[in-house]
Amino acid sequence: MDSSEILKRYRAGETQFKGANLRNVNLKGADLIGIDLTSADLNSANLVMAYLSRGKLYGANLFSAKLSGANLERADLRGANLSDADLHGASLQGANLSKANMALANLLDANLIGADLRGVNISGACLRGACLRGANMREEKRAYKPANLRGADLRGADLRGVNLSGADLSRADLQGANLTETNLRGANMERAKMSYAVLKGCFLTEANLTGVSFLEAVMVGARMERVLLAEADLSGANMRGVLLPDAKLDRALLTGADLTNANLNRADLTRAIMIDVNLTNAQLIQAHFTKSDLTGANLRLANLSEAEISTANLLNVNLSGATMPDGEVQP
Repeated sequence: MDSSEILKRYRAGETQFKGANLRNVNLKGADLIGIDLTSADLNSANLVMAYLSRGKLYGANLFSAKLSGANLERADLRGANLSDADLHGASLQGANLSKANMALANLLDANLIGADLRGVNISGACLRGACLRGANMREEKRAYKPANLRGADLRGADLRGVNLSGADLSRADLQGANLTETNLRGANMERAKMSYAVLKGCFLTEANLTGVSFLEAVMVGARMERVLLAEADLSGANMRGVLLPDAKLDRALLTGADLTNANLNRADLTRAIMIDVNLTNAQLIQAHFTKSDLTGANLRLANLSEAEISTANLLNVNLSGATMPDGEVQP
């Protein structure tokens, strides 16, 4: 079926094109609102600037399709193959993309506000500048696999309030991204790049953050109970009021980080580099500082009750008003 035929039939009122063979079809700028392309083959189709809002593309093959600037708002794309597709600047607001394959897709500056992305595969995709506010990527073990964003380019993306619990973001690039109040509970973010990212009030409980770069990230009030932060780079990060009880921070780099009022009770900071870190009024009860370097750190008013600091480097540390491991309060 060629473009002229489908347009003629659509204009005549026909909307049912289930399973149609539309490989390489040119429908650039076409008005196809509400069309039914369930299971259709649109491999390499040209749908640039096309209007496909409320369209039914369930299980459609859109491999390598050109969809830049297309309107796919509230479209049904469940289980669709969008791998290697170009969705630069496309609007997918409110679209259902559950279980879709978007591996290696170009979603630069795409609008994914409120989209259903449960079980979606976005590994290796480019989402630079994309807006995903209110998108749903939550893990539902019975019906959906966790969202796969492994190695995805999310630089500068708007992920405020997105549910990414259990998602795979390992080696993803989230530099400068906005993750304010985002749910990343149990997410795998090993070796991800998060320098200059905003994670205010972010929910990261039990996440795997091994080797993640948080250079100068803003993490005020983040919840990070029982996280894995071994070998992570938190240099210059703003972590005021962050909750890190029972966290694993062995060999982490925290030079110049601000952890004022943070809770690090029972945290493992073995061999951590904490030069010039600010731990003013921090809770460090039973924390382990085995062979950690706290040179020049500020621990004024910190609570170190039962903490292990005997082998830590405390050169030029400010301990005024701090509660020491034996319960003694420093003058």
